[in-house]
Formats: sequence, structure tokens, C-alpha cells
Amino acid sequence: MNASKILCILLLLAGSVPVLAGDPRLTVKSEEDRKVVSTLESMKVSLNFTETPLEEVIDFFREIANVNILLSRGVRDSGSAHEISLKVDELRAADALGLMVQMVDLTYKIEDGVILIITKDERKADTYLELYDVRDLLFHLRDFKAPEISLSSAGTADDGPLGITVEGSEDSGGTLEDPTLLLELIKNHTAGSSWHDNPRCSAEINNGILVVVQTKEGHGQVSALIEKLRQYK
Repeated sequence: MNASKILCILLLLAGSVPVLAGDPRLTVKSEEDRKVVSTLESMKVSLNFTETPLEEVIDFFREIANVNILLSRGVRDSGSAHEISLKVDELRAADALGLMVQMVDLTYKIEDGVILIITKDERKADTYLELYDVRDLLFHLRDFKAPEISLSSAGTADDGPLGITVEGSEDSGGTLEDPTLLLELIKNHTAGSSWHDNPRCSAEINNGILVVVQTKEGHGQVSALIEKLRQYK
């Protein structure tokens, strides 16, 4: 596989698809979900808990963030104490929520405008199959020459991450017929480590159809990546 093609696509993804490298739990598929994620990403919270039951922490978080947040049946029936000891000042609400669930070995998902605290087993079981037609990517993805890369002396918000500027590259007219590269891009840039950690998650390409088993968040990121790749074909 042409190394310059791989390098260019990875650089384009790094500068253009920030959500794929972020927390997969913050992927949205509805306007209700988007409002919740916007609140979590923009609001700063201060918390001070010492061995406080998770239910009380969630009640407090619900009140200060003004979001719908619930415990799943699996969490409520687990029988674990789930006590939180956490002190933070002016921390982004999304990061605070992530710390809270991590402390008690739980996770969460956002669905229909509700934050649902769930067990990791519930997360692994919450997968479904989706088919994506990627024949256009397999047979028409352009073969780019290696891009010109320079470091800006004083980067701005429009310069790309860390002040790195990627100059335009030329199309050499090649095609991509090997699905291996596309699968690698998907697994390296979507759904975090779930491809390895969750035995239910998988991805393969058969006759130009990408067959994916993932969570709702994972499918959202796969779909976003495919659409982004289509911009460069």
C-alpha cells in the first residue's frame, strides 16, 4: 500500500475529525443528545464528595447541570456500594462525569436526551449490526502524493492542531482496491479500544459492503468517518 496515501489520509483525519479521537460516549445521533453533549462540554462544575453514595452524587449532578441522568437497572441491581470520593474545582462537566463513573468501574451512554449510567457488561451487550456501502471508497479513493508539512510560528484556530499546516497535495489518479487500509482507518479512528476489548464488536468488508457490529456511539463515529473519507475520494 502506498505510504504517502496512508500518511495523507491520517493527517487529514487528524485535522478534520476531532470527534473521532474524543470520548466515544459523547457521540450524538439526535438533537436531544446534542443538547446534552453541549451542556457537558461547555459547563464547568465544582464537586466535593467523600464516600458519598452514587445515587446522591447523581442527584446533585442532575441539579447543577440541569440534565436528565439515570442509573440503569444493572447498576441498581448490582448490589455494589458505588461510593464516590471526588473533589474538583471548575472542571468540565463531561470530564467530571467520566471521573465519577470510572471510580466505581461503570460507564455511561447518552440516548434520547438522557444520560444513563450503565455497567460495562451492559455497554458490551449494547451492540447491533449495521451495513455500510463503501464500494465508492474502495474503488475511487485517490492516491495522494505526500503533503507539504510546515510548523506555524504562532498557530491560530484555523491553522490546524498545534500550529501544523498541511499544504494541498496532488492527485496521482490511483485507486484503492484493498479493503485492509479502510478497515485499519476505521478501527484506529473510531470507537476507542472497543474493537479489542469488546468481543461483540467487529468490522469486515465483503464485496464492497462494510459489515459493522458496534454500539450506537461506535456506529455514529464509523458513519462520520466514512462521510469524511468521501470528501477526499
